[in-house]
Amino acid sequence: MTLLDLTVEFVDEAFKGKKPHFERTVYWFEQFSPVFSEVHRVAAYAHDIERGIKGEREKDYLSTDFLKQHQEDGAKIIGDFLAQKGADELTVDKVKWLVSRHEVGGDAEQDALMDADSLSYFETNAETFVKEKAPIEGYEKIKGKFDWMFNRIKSDAAREAARPNYLKWSEALKMACNK
Repeated sequence: MTLLDLTVEFVDEAFKGKKPHFERTVYWFEQFSPVFSEVHRVAAYAHDIERGIKGEREKDYLSTDFLKQHQEDGAKIIGDFLAQKGADELTVDKVKWLVSRHEVGGDAEQDALMDADSLSYFETNAETFVKEKAPIEGYEKIKGKFDWMFNRIKSDAAREAARPNYLKWSEALKMACNK
C-alpha cells in the first residue's frame, strides 16, 4: 500500500467511513497549489484527522485557540501515524507543516490547502450546517462560520470558485432560520 492508501484507510477509520470533504479537499488543493505531489495529497486527505480522533469537542468554530489547537493536534497525529508507517522524515515534516496551518494559512502551499478546505467545505459540509446545526446553534453562529470560511480564501480564483456555493448555502441558511 502507498502512503496515501494508508492515510486514506487511517482517516476513513477515524471518521467511521468515507467523507467526501477529504476527497474534494485533495481535488481543490491540486487545482490551486503552486506545487503538488503525493505528500500534498496525504496532507489534504488528513488535514482534519484531529476531529476524527478527538471528536467534536468545542462548538466555538471560530475561536483562535480552538483553531490553533486543532491544526497543531492534527499535525502531530498524522505525523506520528506516518512515522509509525515508515515514512521518511522529510515527508513527515512536510505533511505536518501543511496540516499545522490549514485553518489560517501561511505560505503559498499552506494558503492553497486552506483555500481547498474552504472550497470543499461549501461543497460537502455546508448543507449539514444548515440542516442539522443551524436549528440548534442558530443563524448568527452558522452564518459567522460561512463568512469566515469564505473570507479566509486567499486566491481570487479559489474565491470565485467558492462563491456560488457560499451564496447558495447562505441563502439556504436564511430560509432555514426564517431570516
